[in-house]
Amino acid sequence: MIRKTVLPNGLKILTEKTPYLRGAVAHLRFGVGSGHESHKFEGIAHVLEHMVFKGTEALDQVAFGNEIARLGCSTNASTGFESTTYELDGPAETVLQGLDVFASVIAGFHVPAEEFDKEKDVIQEEWKMIQDDPSAWGEDLAYHALLGEFAHPTIGTPESIDLLTRRHVVEFAQQHYTPDNLIVGVVGNVEHEQVVEVIAKHFGTIARRRAALPDLSLSQIDRLHRAEDCEQEQVFLGFRAPEVTRRDLPAFDVAMTILGGDSWSRLFQRLRNELGLVYQVDGSYSGWPHVGTYMIYAGCQPSETDRVIAEISSEICKLKAEITPDELFRSKAMLKSSLLMSSDQLGNKVHKLIDDELLFATYRPYEQDLAELEAVSVEEALRLAHEVLDLEKMTAVTVGPYQPKFS
Repeated sequence: MIRKTVLPNGLKILTEKTPYLRGAVAHLRFGVGSGHESHKFEGIAHVLEHMVFKGTEALDQVAFGNEIARLGCSTNASTGFESTTYELDGPAETVLQGLDVFASVIAGFHVPAEEFDKEKDVIQEEWKMIQDDPSAWGEDLAYHALLGEFAHPTIGTPESIDLLTRRHVVEFAQQHYTPDNLIVGVVGNVEHEQVVEVIAKHFGTIARRRAALPDLSLSQIDRLHRAEDCEQEQVFLGFRAPEVTRRDLPAFDVAMTILGGDSWSRLFQRLRNELGLVYQVDGSYSGWPHVGTYMIYAGCQPSETDRVIAEISSEICKLKAEITPDELFRSKAMLKSSLLMSSDQLGNKVHKLIDDELLFATYRPYEQDLAELEAVSVEEALRLAHEVLDLEKMTAVTVGPYQPKFS
């Protein structure tokens, strides 16, 4: 049920037909994100994402929104470090019409000067909103500290946003919003040929080739504290982890689920249930083709910051010393459950469809992912825990009134 077409200009179109589902989802993903920006133009990829929704000369933003709503569809977009994705979802019977409208806007968006200035003001307000949430901008700081300029905050800074002009954004789009830098995925009860027809109508005659992307700049700092007058101390402990294409990534997932994956994980049981030091503590993996991260987060009373960091470090050392067969079994069961549940969700299905094409040049059935998880041994999980969880190479970022005393 999965089909692929590559247009002569390099644009890739992937579809998975799901006749048993009534909804449909389309993603249009460009291979450029904030990690490819120069320091001077931080935030430009995110600004461009906003500007696309201003519509075309023939279909302004109000008419565009109304037309999408008449079809019962909705649109959204997100900017990451390596990509920018435009999303459309709706009923299967109208999603192709919605895709026709959305693709026309993405291919031919038009930004009047006055709309550009207003939207920059909106983005400045978005920046202020993030600053009101120390856990949100603390996370931005943590990834920036762990990965360097590749992971600078996607939104940019007030200063860099102010410096951006309409011409800068249009030139960025001309360089990177090209057919050979675009992959389209659609999952739903739709015909592949009809999806190809719609996309080719708007992008098929564009001959521009993508500009060369700069080298991704990675660096790391060990410690960072930002003083903030808030009730809780936000603690982020980060490690460089396997890139997303590593064949032994399932073993890492198994080990990290044991450490910080759920309410039964070691960190949750020790810091929340046994010691009552935190309300929330967990760990999460993020991966790209050239690097991965594992980030542990905890929020605590400022006076308990040193103890929380010490307890997390202690649990890391214990994990590297032993993983029990029962923990291995539970971790696999949770990860397999997550895979199976995600396989029923249209958004996850189209995300996987595009990811597999970009990372492996082929679709990986869920059964393959499940089999690789099942094959993980205690020894493999321990090996990955030792490789990644090196306390000497840990990045620690704290936001709050207390500055930790690291030994």
